[in-house]
Amino acid sequence: MRITRFSAVFGFSKLPARRATFTAFTLIELLVVIAVIAILASLLLSALSTGKERARRARCLSNVRQIILAVHIYAGDNQESVPSGTSENSNPEDSHIPVVSSTTRSNLIAAGGNSRILECPGLRKPFGQPEGWYYPDYGYVLGYNYLGGHKDTPWPKFREFSGWVSPQRVTDSPSLVLVTDLNDWSPGYAKSFAPHTRSGPVLVDDTSANDSAAGASSKEIGARGGNVGHLDGSVRWVPIQNMNSYRGSRLWGSGGCYAMW
Repeated sequence: MRITRFSAVFGFSKLPARRATFTAFTLIELLVVIAVIAILASLLLSALSTGKERARRARCLSNVRQIILAVHIYAGDNQESVPSGTSENSNPEDSHIPVVSSTTRSNLIAAGGNSRILECPGLRKPFGQPEGWYYPDYGYVLGYNYLGGHKDTPWPKFREFSGWVSPQRVTDSPSLVLVTDLNDWSPGYAKSFAPHTRSGPVLVDDTSANDSAAGASSKEIGARGGNVGHLDGSVRWVPIQNMNSYRGSRLWGSGGCYAMW
């Protein structure tokens, strides 16, 4: 009763309740929002991927420098000679630049202090194992090309693939290339390596999912370039378009190993 009288005195009257109203997104507005979110997500993922790849490049550059330092430490105790680049095969000429003997691997680890300097970060198995990747009858496949201590270089040219000179002593020409990133491929073994692509390391082998790309060049599977280390300890990044192609195996032709640096 009191409420009714109070309302009457002051001129208040009962007002109808207001119904809340909501404006929905149109289909076009929803599509625009989704498109903006997709663009922002792609930019974020691209930035993260680029950042990771830069970190891997820096890690590989450091590893290449460490390997060169290990070679010089070894040479200091061995009359200036670099570790041998020959394999464990019974034919001393049957060698491949990513492959070294058990003895050479042990010498590099002892001088470098750690087996991780021989592995490119991000390359999947059979890389990245504590015991290393051992290939029967040849030796250990490194995560980098070791160009020191190989015999009878420059190896004979084959088609567009050039030969190169292998450093034998640390007193050789300081401009000689000693260690490079693993931009290698082998049609005979249907394997291709590209340590530094736009999205990170790529290893293509002869699995059924990769038949079309097996044995393709590093450039063809997306390599962006690689670190090239010289005998004097200098290391520089070389874009893939500025690299040359070289023979990566001593004896084999079309089925052999090739590399770019």
